[in-house]
Amino acid sequence: MKASHQQQETLLELSQIDLQIRRNSLATSTLVNGTEIEEARSELMQLSEQLLASRNSLDALDLDLKRAAQDLALVEERISRDQQRLEQSSNSKDIQGIQSELTSLAKRKDTLEDAELALIERVEAQSAEVSSIAKEREVAQAKLNSLEEGQATELAKLKSGAMLLAEDRARAISNLSEELAAHYEKLKARGAGVGRFSGIACGACGMTMTGASLDAVRATPMDELAHCAECNGILVR
Repeated sequence: MKASHQQQETLLELSQIDLQIRRNSLATSTLVNGTEIEEARSELMQLSEQLLASRNSLDALDLDLKRAAQDLALVEERISRDQQRLEQSSNSKDIQGIQSELTSLAKRKDTLEDAELALIERVEAQSAEVSSIAKEREVAQAKLNSLEEGQATELAKLKSGAMLLAEDRARAISNLSEELAAHYEKLKARGAGVGRFSGIACGACGMTMTGASLDAVRATPMDELAHCAECNGILVR
């Protein structure tokens, strides 16, 4: 197949452009399908779930603490009323009954105060846990934001590069005849490339030629396409 020296150089250029296009596509796929962002999203989701559960536990403890405070207030109110009754009563039997009730209320008050104190400590511990998880989540969110921003920036660069490569490819194709372009595309579909012939080796597959295969290349006129006997790639001389 006839091909001028310039056309052969264009075929080599086209092959290099297609190589860059494949690398660009692979880099894009690797970036989009990478696990780092998915792992960061998973970590953020887990921390969000932990934070929600921890806050629910804190809300439940706060409710228990309010109820304990209400129970204690009722007992203290009852003690205050009984003390007033005791001061105003002159009946020994009533006095004895009131004193007995005050003793029971005092024990009840001690129990409620101990329970309230224990709840306060649990609320403080739970609040610290909520704060700790919230900080971890903030760090995880910042990490994810950074990764996504970095991905978006890299994807934009790759997209821009892909557009430029497409323009370069269209320009290179336009400089070839339809026959040469079709021949190149056919070889490309089979995995064959274009390489510069060093004099003894194929630049496409690296094969060192000897004997008949080397003689065949050397015997091919310079204005015709020569092919590698090993990979069938086009040899640019």
